Amino acid sequence: MSKKGAFVKIKNFVGKLMKKRNKQVDVVELTLPGLNIKMSRNILLDTPHEITVVVPRAEIRKICQNEDCSKYQCELIYSSITLVHAPRHPLAGPAACQSEDMRKSYQQ
Repeated sequence: MSKKGAFVKIKNFVGKLMKKRNKQVDVVELTLPGLNIKMSRNILLDTPHEITVVVPRAEIRKICQNEDCSKYQCELIYSSITLVHAPRHPLAGPAACQSEDMRKSYQQ
């Protein structure tokens, strides 16, 4: 067997292995004054994953120290910034039905 034939067989074999796994590529970049967070993923996973970014509070205050605001103080307040990498969960099933007694008590 020629070197070229062996290389093609190896390439095909590796290609088949790679197709069975899901490659996931994500990039998140969060830029705020005074803060830069970057997360990138390039991985093979069987279970799909997702990235969530939560910024519950980002406050920027500019306090003027004279009338024309040529002198000022800047205050940056960031609270509980979160990046989460977690497996994606299937949607929950339909809501459980209330019992007949509970429905009757609400209707009265």
